[in-house]
Amino acid sequence: MAATSLIDRAIAVLRLNDTGIFTKPGPHQYPHQWNWDSALIALGLSHFDLPRAQQEILSLLSGQWRDGMIPSVVYHSIPSDYFPNPEFWQIENSPSAPGVSTTGITQPPLLATVVQMMHTRHPMTDFVREVYPAILHWHRWLHTDRDADGSALACIIHPWESGTDDSPRWLHLFEAIRPEALPEFQRGDTRHVAAIERPNPRDYERFIYLIDVFRRLNYTPGELLKYSPFLAQDVLFNSILFRADEDLRALAKSIGEPTEEIDTWLNRMQPNFNARFWQEDIGLYYDYDMRTGKSIPINTASTFLPLFAGLPSKEQAQRLVEGHLLNPGEYAPNDSLRHWVTTTSQTEPTWEARRYWRGPAWVIMNWFIIEGLKRYSYDDLADTIRRDTVGLVETSGFREYYDARDGSGCGSTDFSWSAALAIELSQSSKSNP
Repeated sequence: MAATSLIDRAIAVLRLNDTGIFTKPGPHQYPHQWNWDSALIALGLSHFDLPRAQQEILSLLSGQWRDGMIPSVVYHSIPSDYFPNPEFWQIENSPSAPGVSTTGITQPPLLATVVQMMHTRHPMTDFVREVYPAILHWHRWLHTDRDADGSALACIIHPWESGTDDSPRWLHLFEAIRPEALPEFQRGDTRHVAAIERPNPRDYERFIYLIDVFRRLNYTPGELLKYSPFLAQDVLFNSILFRADEDLRALAKSIGEPTEEIDTWLNRMQPNFNARFWQEDIGLYYDYDMRTGKSIPINTASTFLPLFAGLPSKEQAQRLVEGHLLNPGEYAPNDSLRHWVTTTSQTEPTWEARRYWRGPAWVIMNWFIIEGLKRYSYDDLADTIRRDTVGLVETSGFREYYDARDGSGCGSTDFSWSAALAIELSQSSKSNP
């Protein structure tokens, strides 16, 4: 199917999910505005409707908390059967909560990177001036209220903040969490998607238990760092944050704003990142459990996100790519795995082909890896993964994720960021044949 036809179909999906205020990630499973989804949706929209892309970002920023946090979900008073619903979060008990309904947690900070990409392609100085203070405020919050050890590395307090909710890298942390009591709830994520493709009940209970802990702490940042049973420094989250700091710095320079504060974050993060996460003996990046003070020895595709940020040395990048990404026993296609890139190494006993972040291929992860590979001049491999990713979408539609064995679709149908990134990947092929 020709790229122009694929782009037309992708545009139709983004229009289908457009509420007039924001774009839903999916028509049924995700009826509200998600943080990093909206960033990627704006990137896709910017190729054919820049004003609508800008409105997507402004809608997300309308949910920013007074302390700077941009939450994982903004509800915009849209009725739905989604759980957790706005009332469950009880954010009104926090003096920092905004005047609209949101969650009480955040998501990976992709926004500055997307705004910089848009600004580079379509100069929009007035818009950058409008949104820059809010994005700077969010980054400052991440580097202060989520910095538990003075490293400038941000901590996450819930797997949902990682964006890779059900990743097996969080199972070790969950083993130490013993829910004392659970609030009443009825999960809604299996109404529209098969249970085998969603988190296990035991894990989901811990998701809910953590929210209850946060509610009781009134979302006070210092208390969250002190008492959250789940506290981790996440390779993926901090890779995206470092890249976003770089892009925020570029935005600042483009509008004549000072960069000293951002420079301080970057200068502190870079050495601390590799010292904290890099495992020299095996050539992988591992997440870090702040509660036990130990690395989390689980091999997932998040290990490749530092490439997206330009954080590895050339030698580290070579070990990541040639020792792991190209290894058919881990991530590369083989006799039983036809598509790039499985989100968990096949060597992990928790690998599952169709369960959320346990094994399926995601367009977003492939995009991160493609961008990272190009940064280290692995252009041919980047294009191989790009073509395979576009092929997945052409064959199986704009699905939330894909079974890497046969390419069949999983999760939500008509998924917005898959559509947005299909546009991005198709357009990038024109400048990188």
